[in-house]
Amino acid sequence: MKNQIKSQAALRQKFDTNRLWEWQASQKNRPLFILHDGPPYANGPLHMGHFLNKIQKDVICRYKLLNGYKIDFRPGWDCHARQFATDAIELQKKEFQSWSILADWNNCYKTFDKEYIIDEIKLFWKLYEKGFLYRQYKPVYWSPSVQSALAESELEYNDKHKRFVTKHNKYFKLLLYYFSVSMAIYVRFRVQDSIVSLVSGSTDLSNLPLYVLIWTTTPWSLIANEAVAVNEKLQYAFLKTVDNDIYIVSESLVENVKKLEPFIDSKVIGYCTGSKLADIHYQHPIYSDSIHHRIVTNDHVSSSIGTGLVHIAPAHGPDDFKLSIKYNLKCVNAVDKNGYLDCPSIKSLHGKNAFYIDDGIKSIINYLDKNVIYQSEYIHSYPYDWRTKQPVIILGSKQWFIDTNQLRDNAKEYLKDHVDVYPEGAGNSFQAMTSQRPYWCISRQRHWGVPIPVFYKKNNMDEIIVNQEIIDHLIKQIDKTNSIDIWWSKDIKDILPDEMHNQENNLVRGNDIFDVWFDSGSSFYSILKDSYYQADLYTEGHDQFNGWFLSSLLLTIAVQSTSPFKTLFVHGFVVDKQSQKMSKSIGNVTSPSDVIYGNAPSKKQNSENNYFLENGLDVCREWVTRESYKPTCKASVEDFNNAHKRVFDIRNIFRFLIGNLYDYNHSHHEVSVKDLTTVDRYMAYRLSQIIKKYHNDFDQYSFYRSLIILEDFMYSEVSGFYCSITKDRLYCYPSDSYLRRSTQTVFYYLLKCLNERLAPIMPFLAQEIHNELKTLEGATEHYDVFHNQFTNIDEKFSTLSSEIKLLMTSILSVRDTFNSLTEGKRPAMFDCFLYMDEQNQTHFDHIKKFLIPQSSNLSSSYEYWEPLEEILQCSHVYTQSLSEIDVTKETMSSVHITPDNPFSYVLKIKRTSLHSCPRCRLFKSSHDNELCSRCLQTLELNHTNQQKLKVDRS
Repeated sequence: MKNQIKSQAALRQKFDTNRLWEWQASQKNRPLFILHDGPPYANGPLHMGHFLNKIQKDVICRYKLLNGYKIDFRPGWDCHARQFATDAIELQKKEFQSWSILADWNNCYKTFDKEYIIDEIKLFWKLYEKGFLYRQYKPVYWSPSVQSALAESELEYNDKHKRFVTKHNKYFKLLLYYFSVSMAIYVRFRVQDSIVSLVSGSTDLSNLPLYVLIWTTTPWSLIANEAVAVNEKLQYAFLKTVDNDIYIVSESLVENVKKLEPFIDSKVIGYCTGSKLADIHYQHPIYSDSIHHRIVTNDHVSSSIGTGLVHIAPAHGPDDFKLSIKYNLKCVNAVDKNGYLDCPSIKSLHGKNAFYIDDGIKSIINYLDKNVIYQSEYIHSYPYDWRTKQPVIILGSKQWFIDTNQLRDNAKEYLKDHVDVYPEGAGNSFQAMTSQRPYWCISRQRHWGVPIPVFYKKNNMDEIIVNQEIIDHLIKQIDKTNSIDIWWSKDIKDILPDEMHNQENNLVRGNDIFDVWFDSGSSFYSILKDSYYQADLYTEGHDQFNGWFLSSLLLTIAVQSTSPFKTLFVHGFVVDKQSQKMSKSIGNVTSPSDVIYGNAPSKKQNSENNYFLENGLDVCREWVTRESYKPTCKASVEDFNNAHKRVFDIRNIFRFLIGNLYDYNHSHHEVSVKDLTTVDRYMAYRLSQIIKKYHNDFDQYSFYRSLIILEDFMYSEVSGFYCSITKDRLYCYPSDSYLRRSTQTVFYYLLKCLNERLAPIMPFLAQEIHNELKTLEGATEHYDVFHNQFTNIDEKFSTLSSEIKLLMTSILSVRDTFNSLTEGKRPAMFDCFLYMDEQNQTHFDHIKKFLIPQSSNLSSSYEYWEPLEEILQCSHVYTQSLSEIDVTKETMSSVHITPDNPFSYVLKIKRTSLHSCPRCRLFKSSHDNELCSRCLQTLELNHTNQQKLKVDRS
């Protein structure tokens, strides 16, 4: 497919996508299809994930357009209210448009748009009035690298959390963050109470030191320890070491603990249940004060790892925090917002980097001294900030939350009853994530973005001041200044309504902003106003189940008890040939321009397997359609080369079809359905079946199935069968003969219908074919192929008598058997001998009779037409009785088709005694280099017609 890049560029210029958008937008009488675009983050160049996502959306829009819809598709960008993202947006927009994405490019939305921000603030107020928002102290994911809280959906997990050092420039201050593999330590806490009476089967414990043994991968969190938790249902053992120290551990973990050096020769001297350990006191591991902490019980404690006793730091874990409420424990942060130890009373620890193994971790271990029983490096999965790619911590702080407890059940119910989720089974994943969603933290600590528009009392920062007047005044100020920056830049008096000016000295403006998922999740409230806040489709990657899909769903359930989408379609992630996620650090990133325009340094290297060919957009779109439904979508040279070959083959099939329609005018030469030859009738029927399956799958967003159905049909049945057996009709019969016109009629429908169905996927090839068709039809001006609607072929094509189906099954079985025997040879050189009993002979005679239509168009001049030989592509077919068979295994096959079609035969091949006709190349001539009877008759007829034409002209 040479020069596809130039050809497609010319087509883009002539059939401009923006003009197509304007045309379809003017179609007032069409039903509306709304695809709501999930806003990509406006940073950096576009990658293959962007390409797959936008091409998938474009395929859907173009399909809907051909299916008679008007499209509403506004591209959007998530800018977190930062207007300096404008340049990045313009660059991305330009590249999107170069991919010929059909969209409303003159009406894109950005989350920093004034109208968008105003709607977001209105949504906040609506949620607040309904009681879905609250501010509370809770442990949340905290990113020291950006000094802000994060939501679960803003995390990515590193399965091999390792040490690294990174420099981070923030507010012109150079900060160093050191992160390491987790240091796992076993630490003992000295028990203060006597528990002799609680222990069964023990010796005297009264004079021996007794400890609870805990295991932790976050040594820094010991500073915030407030309790130790046990499971009241578990059995706990008392383990005595050779030093006469006694340790409490879970009975089921004793063998694991005894593998550690200090416990190798230890012995169990007694047992008790976890419930008996409740309210026992111990000494704090860090602070040597007189305050004794206690053991508490909780079901979340397990005996799967560690010791079966868990140290509780309420500020640093959600389960720990719940226990603090239950047992009235203090919530103390062990580290500050920068990730440094926060314990001013212990100078050797305070201010140390909590995560650096040679700084904070080493200092804690040294401080604990003999109370650290065992230590080891521990590599495990750990949460990272999705943007900075640096580890996060769980930190207690006051944040704004959405009460998901009030929304989850309604969201799940609505999903189950009213939303279609594709691919099949994906809905279960979304239901599960909706069920598991904990509280949603919507506040972030930054001085840019959309502020949470509340004030606090100076003398009581827990008292929230917000009302309708504040909201209305702020909206007026945003509308007037075209910016949300007034929240930060103006005096507090200017952002308060007039009636509250007297309170300016008693109030403090809030410094929290909305998180990115609230920003983007509220898009329905701004973009979908005219459609009752609901789109027909949301389609993004499957990671958005826990991101944009879920945030959008929860917000719409909160404000109007519906979802913002009628249908969800999720696609996969793009990976390299090794199925690895693409990453700059690995060096395996492929850019969209590489796969579209090729990335070989020279033309000579273009054919090497290491480089992408000049594929053009159609090939890349074919790859997207085949791959997008998979969880991971391989973007390798091999995969694109395969797509390139498939599109090349499709183009060649179309070339053959259109090349044989050069003298066909559909309005004059069409043969009616009832007059088509049996094979032509059968192919028209197969086309109607394929079209039905195509639409069935496409309407359920199984695009890959639709594409594979079309491609397989074209390769196997159209090219491999139909084009092959009809070549002789097309080339060797008179130009206006019935047989040619019958085949050309079906060729026309194949070309038109298949081209239209492939158009959403391969729009440039479709436009080329459409132009050729219009030229054949006599058009002097070409128009966009997407101005059409799908052609529905004659309903009579979609029905085929059971008799024809049965007969064609028999014929195609004979063809397959014959081909298996002539494999590697030229079939036309062989005669086919069919040996059958009397019953099957009768059936076969019926087949031969049925293959010749009873049409008035079939004149006696077609006495040499042999439809069965045409289908088999053999020289001649002979039928004989089974009793006459001469067994030669190499050239014989015995077949019994199916119980439904009990046609049985033995087939044998034999080299024909006839010669190849120099005109038609079929083995039909009695002598070498002599025309066959059919060709002689055709040439005589042509000569007669030419003479007649001369007379008529004169």
